[in-house]
Amino acid sequence: MHTFDHDYAFEVIERLHGLRPDARPAWGALTPAAMARHLGDTVLFSMGRRGSRPRTGNWFMRAVAGPLLMHGLLRMPKNLESPIGPVAFDGLSAYEGEVETLSAVIEDYLGLVQSGDLEPEPHPVFGAIGVDGWGRLHVIHFEHHLGQFGV
Repeated sequence: MHTFDHDYAFEVIERLHGLRPDARPAWGALTPAAMARHLGDTVLFSMGRRGSRPRTGNWFMRAVAGPLLMHGLLRMPKNLESPIGPVAFDGLSAYEGEVETLSAVIEDYLGLVQSGDLEPEPHPVFGAIGVDGWGRLHVIHFEHHLGQFGV
């Protein structure tokens, strides 16, 4: 499994630059631009910059499903509703801008991780997963959506 670090961030952005703005997903209704926005919003949420969300997870999700997912023993389901809220996006033309914004958000996140200044927001379903848990979850989440578009 990848580590959510600068090398992985560079790889993700390169993969996204190879994606056409009008590409169709293998499942779901996201456009490439909406997917890039969604990934950035998730990273921002983990940094505490998208507000908090009500905790919807139960003991099973926190103690069983979350660890299984984060250790690669359970796959992220397709067409799952985002626990941080719907993707707000309006158009195809801003794809490159969304990718550049995502890149800046990831760099900001990684800078906070490196400096030890990141106080991550608890995950709405999995609870307090800490910096390491968020790193693993970001990789799983990114790979899920990159796979959605075959990149």
